[in-house]
Amino acid sequence: MDKKNALAKNTIILAMGKVCTQLISFFLLPLYTALLSPQEYGAVDLFNTYCTLLLPIFNWQFDNGLFRFLLDCREDDTRKKNLFTTVMNANILQTVLYLLFFAVANSFITSDYKMYLAADVVFNIFLCSLLQFARGIGDTKTYTVASFISASSMVMINVVLIAILRLGADGMYIATVAAKLIAIVYLVFSLGIGRYYKPHFFDRGTFKELLCYSAPLIPNQLSWWVVSVSDRTIIKYALDIAANGIYSVANKYSGLMITVYHFFNLSWTESVSLHLKDSDREEFLGDIINSAFTFFVCASLGLVSLMPFVFPIMVNRQYGEAYEQIPILIAAGVFQVLCGLYSVIYVALKKSGEVAKTSFYSAVINIAANLLLIRSFGLYAASVSTFLAYFTMGVYRYFHVKRYINVPLKKGNAVGMTAVSAVVLLSYYLGNFPVQAANLAIVCIYSVFMNRSFLRFMWEAVKRKMRRENSG
Repeated sequence: MDKKNALAKNTIILAMGKVCTQLISFFLLPLYTALLSPQEYGAVDLFNTYCTLLLPIFNWQFDNGLFRFLLDCREDDTRKKNLFTTVMNANILQTVLYLLFFAVANSFITSDYKMYLAADVVFNIFLCSLLQFARGIGDTKTYTVASFISASSMVMINVVLIAILRLGADGMYIATVAAKLIAIVYLVFSLGIGRYYKPHFFDRGTFKELLCYSAPLIPNQLSWWVVSVSDRTIIKYALDIAANGIYSVANKYSGLMITVYHFFNLSWTESVSLHLKDSDREEFLGDIINSAFTFFVCASLGLVSLMPFVFPIMVNRQYGEAYEQIPILIAAGVFQVLCGLYSVIYVALKKSGEVAKTSFYSAVINIAANLLLIRSFGLYAASVSTFLAYFTMGVYRYFHVKRYINVPLKKGNAVGMTAVSAVVLLSYYLGNFPVQAANLAIVCIYSVFMNRSFLRFMWEAVKRKMRRENSG
């Protein structure tokens, strides 16, 4: 199968599991903002923040190592058993160490929700490994169904517990933990892990091999935590928990774009790793990176252009301050996409140390800018510091990756996108309704023009699919 077709097919399969439920979750934002106060919403967001901090510390990023090494041995059942057993045993050890840590830290944690944090991290350790195992052995359908089950369960349980039983923040915590447990149970039975988990296949050499690859990804993930979500902690103490809830709502819109990119990145990472040694690798990588970046820039412009019309409908008035932050955070999301597009090259080359180094630099920039500006500029400091962090990381990786593979962005496209972005931002903050309506029309036309090749490719894929079904 052609590499581009394989990438597109894999992306669609992976995306199907979560796109619908993520969109449903996104459109439930009016429900959440109506029934949860900014204080409650901020508390839930902070809970998720600490979970993303603790997970890489205690799972040692072995799930990512499992996926990467499985790509090299899909036809070797013995090696798959060896890798899976080693990671599962490591997960058991990681869980024990985390629970010991939590028992010691328990007396210092004053939150009423701390037991949810304990359960969430433990379930995440196993869920991440099982999901990456499914991806690693090429079982994208099981990965997709598990992701769908997790996301849809969370949405449905949230609706019941928040809208019907009115449990507030407790309802969101329960839904988060329960959805992950349901997904784990499904993966255990669907993958038939009894075929792969064989205690005598545990190997110290494999453990060390995984640790050498995964260990540099720990500071990388912690750096991503600083860049992505440390803002919440700083906002909580420098401003208040309600401001954190407002900031979280503002992040939902850039988060929507990043969620869509995440589906693409799953198959993109696999595709680059499998085809890195091909003779036409630079042409393939350059074509996909330019097409993907153009698509996500246009998506971001579309999101910003839509905000004046949808924000008053989607978000309760008590979160109104979020409106000013959205374009800055969406711009940060564009450069986060750029970082991701180039980071998979490091992953494919197994240069995880380079990923960690660039992420660390950006984390330092983010936290320094945040602390310097938060008292003077309030929420703007958090948004701007996030943008600066992703911008510098994206630019650095763009030039640094040329040491290994030269994959430039098209300069003509970059100039045009910058000009259109300036017009969109000016229209957004002017607040003139006719101007904003005209701006939305211009962005739609521009996006179709810039993505015409991609749209034509997808249309041809749909027609081929329909012809096959009709002939069958």
